[in-house]
Amino acid sequence: MSAVISVKNLTHRYNEGLPHCHVAVDNVSFDIEKGDFIGLIGHTGSGKSTLVQHLNGLMKPSEGDVLIDGKSIWESKKSVRAAKFKVGLCFQYPEYQLFEETVEKDIAYGPKNMKLKEEEIRRRVAIAASFVGLKPEHLMKSPFELSGGEKRRAAIAGVMAMQPEVLILDEPTAGLDPKGRDTVLNMIENFRKSTGCTVILVSHSMEDVAKAASKVLVMNKGKVAMYDETEKVFARAEELSEMGLNVPQVSKVFSILRQKGLPVSDGIFTVDKAVEDIARLMKGGKAK
Repeated sequence: MSAVISVKNLTHRYNEGLPHCHVAVDNVSFDIEKGDFIGLIGHTGSGKSTLVQHLNGLMKPSEGDVLIDGKSIWESKKSVRAAKFKVGLCFQYPEYQLFEETVEKDIAYGPKNMKLKEEEIRRRVAIAASFVGLKPEHLMKSPFELSGGEKRRAAIAGVMAMQPEVLILDEPTAGLDPKGRDTVLNMIENFRKSTGCTVILVSHSMEDVAKAASKVLVMNKGKVAMYDETEKVFARAEELSEMGLNVPQVSKVFSILRQKGLPVSDGIFTVDKAVEDIARLMKGGKAK
């Protein structure tokens, strides 16, 4: 499968040429394939946010390049503009960026900037609203009349309405209760499955990443420390711990159970898998 995004020897330095120059991303290279669901993790200051802002041309690298569908973002002004629509970026707490008179106008803001026809804009707004569970009556309201969770969903819908090839979400479940977290993760997965788009989920929640992502990219000190299937990354718990990261809580519980001699399976990272394994154990099955 071909790469939708290729990062080539990307380096970004802040305050270049000054005494307090800081290398935020250091000679990073990787490919992301079409349809992937990538979890991007790393401790605060590891370079995650700086990295994702390069993927749609919001930031220009000090060195290296970013290719979308095999073409450099920085080929021309036109290609930079196109990248912002091909790769939709939803910042942390996106609800603070809502500003229009109605929810409908807010969701329509991106498609309008794409110079689409009114009929197509209305169609995209309706589709995006349905993905995030907003009803027609919500669209007529001021965004400030919505609940906190509804505001979050409206803001994410604004990015979805651009129908990007790649959807990047920076901590989309931050500040939400468990039910709200599950709602957001489910709507992102439904959007990915329905559209075939690629998703990059930036998160501090190992549980969210374990539940949603098929692959995990770990940033540490501006470099890619790991990039592999989710199970293989979380199996390296000791290395993650040395970077200031943890495996999901359920993995820790199962590790303790194994230490106590219970024949539970290795590689359990989600509650659903834990329930399956305990049910197997109660039926007398063997560990996987």
